[in-house]
Amino acid sequence: MTRLTRFTDPHAVDLWDTRFRWRSGERLRDRTVDATWQRVASTLAAVGGDSGYWCSRYVAAFGAWQVLPDPRLLRRAGTERAMPPLRAPRAALNAGAFVLDAGSARARFDHDRFAIAAALAVRMLDDAAVAFGADSGRLRLEVGVIGLADALARMGVDYLGDAAPAQAQAIARSLALGCLQGAGRLSRERGARAGGNDLAAAWTAREVPAALAEAVSANRRHARLTRVRPQPVLARLANGASDGIEPARSAAEPGPLRAARTRIAAAMQPWIDAPVRTRS
Repeated sequence: MTRLTRFTDPHAVDLWDTRFRWRSGERLRDRTVDATWQRVASTLAAVGGDSGYWCSRYVAAFGAWQVLPDPRLLRRAGTERAMPPLRAPRAALNAGAFVLDAGSARARFDHDRFAIAAALAVRMLDDAAVAFGADSGRLRLEVGVIGLADALARMGVDYLGDAAPAQAQAIARSLALGCLQGAGRLSRERGARAGGNDLAAAWTAREVPAALAEAVSANRRHARLTRVRPQPVLARLANGASDGIEPARSAAEPGPLRAARTRIAAAMQPWIDAPVRTRS
C-alpha cells in the first residue's frame, strides 16, 4: 500500500490511534492511517460496481484530507464491530484543502475540484446508507464543511471582513451543485427509493444550471444532501482544521467573531438543505 497521508498535528495522530485505529484484541490491524482509509473505502466501494475504481478515489480523497468520512465508519466499517443503522450518514469536506497558491497574491479557491469532491462524498454516503442504513425511505445525507476559516485565511480573506460572507456563499454553492451532480448520477444508476420528501423541495428557491435540472426533478432517491454543522472530531482528525464555519483561533473579541459567523451562516444558508448550525 502506498503511503499517502501526512499528519502535521500530534493531537490528530492521538485521535486516530485512540478512536479509529482498528485493533483485534492484542493484534494491531490498522498499521497506518492509510490502512484505516483502505479499510473504510473498500467496505463502502464493495456496495456497487467498479469497486476498485471507487475505492481508490475514496482513499485518495481521505489521504489528501479533502473528504472525511463519518466517524462511525472510521471506527467500525470493515471490522468485527457491529455498525448501528446509519439513517443520516455524514461526511465533511475540508475547505482549507482546496485553496490554490495559498498565502500568495494569486490565492484562490478551487471550486471545480471542490464540487468534484462533493459529488464523491455523496456517492460514499450513498454506499454507506446502502450497506448500513435504513431499509426503505429516501436517503437523508449530510455532506458538510470543515476548515472554512482556514480557507478564508489561506486566501487572505479576513473572517471579520465584508468579503468573507460572499466567499463562504460561493463555497456553499459549489458544495450544493457538486452534491446535486453526484446525486443525479446515483439516482440514474441505483433507482428510486419510496417514501419521504423529494429533493426538489430544497431547490425551489435556488438557481439550477440547465445541465442539472433533471438531477433535481427526476431524483426520487435522496431527500437531503447537505448539512453544515460543527464536526469537532473530524476537524481535529484533519490536523486540527477549523471546525465547521467556526472562526479559527483569534485574538479578536468574541462579539465581533459571533457577528461575523452569523453573517457567514446567513450567506451560506440558501444553498444548504438543512439549517446551518454553529457552536452555541
